[in-house]
Amino acid sequence: MKPFKSGKGIANWLLRIGLIAILYNLYSNILSTWTISNPSFLIALVIMILGILLIIGGVLSKPGMTIISGISIAIISIYKIIITFNGSFNQYLIAQVLPLAIGFYFFSNGNDN
Repeated sequence: MKPFKSGKGIANWLLRIGLIAILYNLYSNILSTWTISNPSFLIALVIMILGILLIIGGVLSKPGMTIISGISIAIISIYKIIITFNGSFNQYLIAQVLPLAIGFYFFSNGNDN
């Protein structure tokens, strides 16, 4: 059976939308506090902005914004995994792997459809 090559563009957009949903689920409670002096709030704000830029990068003709947003999301996810790892794998730690994977995917592929 051959892969459905025509669906790659739709799959890329589903990944972008899924990433925003995951980021919103992970960081909405932190963002609702509006504690600007809290480093967790700033990280949550930055990663949400990067997620939005990843969506915007998808409609642009050049892949630069998608690539930069993707690697930045991946790096922040790696940082969050490192600082939250306490020797056991909990749900939050495992949930950070998804933004890492999707961010790295868009860093690697850009806007390729």
